[in-house]
Amino acid sequence: MDNQDLYFKNEASKYMFALTEVGGKIQLNLLGVDYNHYRDENLAKNWYQHIKQIIEDSEYTDLAGAIGVLEVLYEGMIGKI
Repeated sequence: MDNQDLYFKNEASKYMFALTEVGGKIQLNLLGVDYNHYRDENLAKNWYQHIKQIIEDSEYTDLAGAIGVLEVLYEGMIGKI
């Protein structure tokens, strides 16, 4: 367990915080994104699907904003924006 995980009760809460409360490098670090996600479309797709499944399966009810940010990040990785 790394230090940032000490502050969140579970993975979903960490991802929801990263997607809705912070931006920039801090956001990418919390989401586990690095340069390779922008170079490897399969890595980006797996990352996107993993994060999306975790937050969709969580107790959070207002997912629209978080999923919207997740989709923007993913589209940036695969060159759609």
